[in-house]
Order: sequence, then C-alpha cells, then structure tokens
Amino acid sequence: MEKITQALRILGDETRLRILNLVAQVPLNVSELTSVLGLAQSGVSRHLSHLKKLGLLIERKNGVWTYYQLLEADNLDSELKLLWNYLQEQLAALQDPFRDEVRLKEILRQREDSVSGLNQRLLEPGQSWLTWSRVLGFFMPEIDVADLGCGDATITMEIARFARSVVGVENNPKVLAEAQERLKRQNFKHVSLLAERIEALSIPSDSVDLALFSQSLHHLRDPQLGLSEAIRILRPGGRLVIMELAPHQEEWVREKLGHIWLGFDHESLREMMTIANLHSIAVEVNAQRWGESFRVVLASGIKNHKQA
Repeated sequence: MEKITQALRILGDETRLRILNLVAQVPLNVSELTSVLGLAQSGVSRHLSHLKKLGLLIERKNGVWTYYQLLEADNLDSELKLLWNYLQEQLAALQDPFRDEVRLKEILRQREDSVSGLNQRLLEPGQSWLTWSRVLGFFMPEIDVADLGCGDATITMEIARFARSVVGVENNPKVLAEAQERLKRQNFKHVSLLAERIEALSIPSDSVDLALFSQSLHHLRDPQLGLSEAIRILRPGGRLVIMELAPHQEEWVREKLGHIWLGFDHESLREMMTIANLHSIAVEVNAQRWGESFRVVLASGIKNHKQA
C-alpha cells in the first residue's frame, strides 16, 4: 500500500508522465529530454531523480552521456507494473497534447545525423556545420552583412569571421540580451546589434552587400514589408538570402515559438521577391526525410543596379 501511495504521489505530475511516455519509446539523455520538453535541465534532472527512486527507470552510459529508459515491464514491481499498464493506456488516448512526439522525431533525426555523413566510421572531431562554415568563409569576399532576425547571434558570429562588418537585428529583448552576451564573449569589434523591428530599420539605404533572413521571415506580420526594408538597405547588386520553413501544419509553433506564418511555399517566396523587384531569383525546397516535421526552403535574389 505504501509503495502505491508513493507512486501515485510521484506520478501525479504532468511532466513526469511525459518523461515516462518518452523513455518508454527510446532511451534519452537529459539534454534530449530538455529539448523535447522545453524545460530547464535542472528541472528535468529533478524529475528523473524521483522516477529513479520509484524504480521505474534505469541508466545506461554511452560515452559521455547517460541515457534513461523505462525498466522492462517484466522487471517492474507487480504493483507498479499494474499501475504503469493503466497509465500507458491513458497516455496513448491523449494523442500527444504537448506535441512531444514531433520534437522527439526531430531529436532522433539529429542523433542520426550526428553519427552519419563524412567519415562515419572515424567520427573525426570537428566535422560540424560550424567548422564547415569557417572553411567556406575562406572563399568569401569581405562584405557588409545584415542578419535580420539574428536571434541569439549564433549565425551572426559565424558571418563575422569573414565579413567586413555585420549588423544583427533582433526585436525580442530576452533573445537580444543573449546575443549581446555572446558578442561580448567573442569580442568582435565589427559586429553591432540593433533592437529593432525588421519592418522599420534604422540601417541606411544602400549600405550592405548581403541581407539575410534565417528563419525569421515567419515572425513578421507583413513579410513583404520586411523584404522591402531588406532590399532598401542593400547596395545595388547586393544579394538577399532567405532560409525559411516550407509550409507545414505544426500549429504548436505559434504559441511555443511565436511563429506567425506556418512556412512559405516556393511560389509565394518567388512572388514576394519578384514584387520587390529582385532579379536572378532562385528558390529551392529541401527534400523531406522520413520522420522530419519540417522542410527548409532556400531563396536568393539580387538587387537591380537601377533600383533606388
């Protein structure tokens, strides 16, 4: 009776039930659970500790990571086994209200990517997109860049390694503070950050060679106006580059991530760029791999030399 009482007390928590439902499918580490649940790592660790004490989880080391998984049903205490079977039935009927399954698929895709690709057997250190971005930077000319919707400035800092100057624009105060901290640590003197709306930039006209939207266009209420501002600040012959999500049905991104638009199809992007009077427009939609919830669409165009 005491064990059932303790189990009911521990399992009477929404987050712990979500964790159990996830690790019942596949072993996960704390970092992965943090990404899926959208919680602080300390909170996830605390919940895992309670579930371990109850005897529902086992730990397995794999390199530097510790993975948690549900104890096999045959090894569960008889009372816990009965309770867990009931909980599994109830969780299955909820149809994933927090969209955990979507994020779990993305985490598993990232895990697969981390052990595939170049030199799969050797797994050489440094084979990351950051390293390759710096390799490609050797071939880039010194240009002036505007990173529109720079977020925490991860990409901004990478651009800064080859660019003559970079200005990052971010209207979210919390995210901008993170970007400023990153900029302070990197000590780049030729990077500046602006707390502005992309639709109303203070950046002078004809002042940058490259304007970049990296998954930021879907945050704008008026994407066409954002594009017009980006083109205004471009020098004649300058290039606009867009990395965006293709159309999708993941409504949870509106509340959780602040998305206004659920992606853009290639024809819509091409039309917006044509209206903005760009030329040499190219649009490409990446193929969607199995299990992925999102596809990426890439677009670029050049500002006409005759544009004002």
